[in-house]
Amino acid sequence: MRCFVAISLPANEILVKAITENKPMGRSVEGKNLHLTLKFLGEIHSVEKIRKSLEGIGSKRFSIILKGMGAFPNAQHGRVLFVKAYPESPLKELADEVDSRTREIPLDHPFSPHLTILRVKDKRDFSEVISKNENTVFLEQEVTSFTLYESVLKPTGPIYNEIQTYQLM
Repeated sequence: MRCFVAISLPANEILVKAITENKPMGRSVEGKNLHLTLKFLGEIHSVEKIRKSLEGIGSKRFSIILKGMGAFPNAQHGRVLFVKAYPESPLKELADEVDSRTREIPLDHPFSPHLTILRVKDKRDFSEVISKNENTVFLEQEVTSFTLYESVLKPTGPIYNEIQTYQLM
């Protein structure tokens, strides 16, 4: 089963507008699938073990702001367009806790707090879009929980099934 741990985020008007405006450039993320990944787990065999290991996380609730955009690997040669998430420290602390509780699964890349909104097959220059949205606040949200998801890949796009949601204190 292909899984990941993430913070689910709502598709408000500002995010939907950004997704819609940039959709012609690539494959956009559907509003119902918006999330901030804490750790990609990949194919796992013992979902129950992972589910239980995440239960002990006692992080406190915190607020985040989604502001500005960026691209991976960089603005001029982007494959992924994303919205930046701040402040980094409570997000990183939660991601580190998730990682420490799932140590048997190595990180596929260092944690970078972001919300993916678009993917492209061929590298693209996202500099103009990033510059245009430098000061745009897309969302202010209190983070009260995180979720363990199953990801089912389909030709029409991924389907994310909630396995368990964990409340923050």
